[in-house]
Amino acid sequence: MGEQSEIIGAAAEILTKRYGGEQQLVDVARLDGSGLADVFRARVVTNPFFQHRSVVVKHAPATGEELGDAAFLREVVAYQFATSLPEHSRPGPVLLGYDTAQRILIVSDLGEGETLAEALEAADEATHVELLRTLGCALGKMHAGTANEEDAYNVLFQRMTRSRPNAVVVQRLRDRMLAHRIRLGVDFLRRAGIEIPTEVALIAANVQSRLLRGGMRAFTPFDLAPDNIIRGDGTFHFLDYEWAGFRDVSFDVAFVVARFPVFLAAQPFNPEATQAFIDAWVAEVGGIWSSVRHPDTLQARITAALIGWAMSSVAMLEPFTAADVLASDARLAKEFEDAGLTADDFSTEAERAEATDGATEFNGDVLRPHVEGPFTEDELLVRRDLRETFESLAAFAGTGADPAYRQIAAFASGLAERLR
Repeated sequence: MGEQSEIIGAAAEILTKRYGGEQQLVDVARLDGSGLADVFRARVVTNPFFQHRSVVVKHAPATGEELGDAAFLREVVAYQFATSLPEHSRPGPVLLGYDTAQRILIVSDLGEGETLAEALEAADEATHVELLRTLGCALGKMHAGTANEEDAYNVLFQRMTRSRPNAVVVQRLRDRMLAHRIRLGVDFLRRAGIEIPTEVALIAANVQSRLLRGGMRAFTPFDLAPDNIIRGDGTFHFLDYEWAGFRDVSFDVAFVVARFPVFLAAQPFNPEATQAFIDAWVAEVGGIWSSVRHPDTLQARITAALIGWAMSSVAMLEPFTAADVLASDARLAKEFEDAGLTADDFSTEAERAEATDGATEFNGDVLRPHVEGPFTEDELLVRRDLRETFESLAAFAGTGADPAYRQIAAFASGLAERLR
């Protein structure tokens, strides 16, 4: 399946089986998709069996890479879970139908709302503050509304995976790779000849386990890129659930504070906007996790997650092979072996290509000091993105009272200057 008419025809059949009548989808328009996925908006021919006027149809073709293909199953479960939530804490569209065999899912249409990327691009300083305050409120409501719902998510997840061989193990491996990238980033910097302070290295090591098992857990789409966030009805809605799940929410907060790693920022680091975002988020979740109301605790959590994102972003430069990764991590290699997977099932190359928006592969040379240019256009884009992340880490860590924060800020500031 790959032709638009086939995909839309299959989606109409899925809706007909679920809601009855004879569903018809017309006036189809292609939307920007995620990776290799085909995404369409279609108008629903009016009928008494289905009240939605338009829908969004996503078709995620199988690639044969088991880890990459597992994203579709994760997205279906995430949409099932999100749809079951009360409207005030629902993060995005409602799931209307799906077919795992045809790899099609159909969700409600949020309309032609402005993306956060578009809003930030056009924002003046005051609007920037308000945008991030609204984002903090929306993110906090999602976290607070789902913090105690992990068991419900796990039930849906188990139902979806129990009849599929290796599905649970493959999903666990995808999660592990998110944490694994933090270590890869540290290794990459060291091979590039960059000295990493002990404090930064220790936090990077500790934050790997916190990402997946941290105490402040709630539902998150995890991919909070500004073009995956749409404004409507006075709030923000989150799209793209290929990496969704229950994780430590500090990483969501840090992702915004870092100005959206692996996405070129539309605005410079703005302390007022950043604080407005954090304050709005804390106001929503403080009743769930009272520790975030303590400034020192909040500073430590966000700074640690910022280091995690910075190292993970560096790892995107890594032209590693699957065999290299598995050879360097015995525990990960054992998990692959237990799952019956090999290096060929490891979709790192495809994921990296998507994350860097088509940039070429790099090596440690892309991190050379700015006085050792010239740089290619691709190198300049990658260096700019990394510089923004490390500038944000330096700015935020620099507000901490403990002397360790000054060490972290100095390291991040020095690396940002190297990338200028």
